[in-house]
Amino acid sequence: MRRFLVVLFTAAALVPGPAGAQLSWDVPSLVEPYAPQGMSVFLVKPDPSDDLGGLVHWRHDSASLGLGYRVGLGRDASGDLAALAGVDVSGILAHTVEGADVPVLWWTGLGAGLGNNFMVSVPLGLVAGWHGIGDGNVFAPYVGGHVTLDLSTQQGEVVNLDGSFDLGVDLTLVSGFVVRVGASVGGRDALAVGFRLPGAHGGR
Repeated sequence: MRRFLVVLFTAAALVPGPAGAQLSWDVPSLVEPYAPQGMSVFLVKPDPSDDLGGLVHWRHDSASLGLGYRVGLGRDASGDLAALAGVDVSGILAHTVEGADVPVLWWTGLGAGLGNNFMVSVPLGLVAGWHGIGDGNVFAPYVGGHVTLDLSTQQGEVVNLDGSFDLGVDLTLVSGFVVRVGASVGGRDALAVGFRLPGAHGGR
């Protein structure tokens, strides 16, 4: 398992990817073993834009149990208004790493960026996460990597392969308020900071 993780993370770092004009829906991934149920809202710096945008993410169950949906708005690389949307699906690949309680998920999905051009992206990745509890607060960091196949209408970038590292943390406070931070670096650079909406979940 450790060797498989090293291979994927190395591939994510080495796979070259040109800077496309359309927003990438798959970064930050926001997929981790302890991702909360319900609706989360984020302020996001999407790839490949330098401007801030907004993102809404909804999950019926925890990341290892089903689908996640996202939609967002921002500026593309040309500074024009663009949209993104996608669906991710994930499952448990391993419950432990080297005997430690560190679940590993596989994940994939389908989504698109829409602006002056149109880009469909299919990611495939792994993510490992763990959690700790202190004073009733739950701290759940994660790290992973994924590669993405892009199909674009942009001239010269019809088919591309890209790779990124993923990392972040979800912090569940005693009050039930969940603070979420996610980032991707490498072929795609993106950052999201937000929170799960109070009451917008099914009991978690």
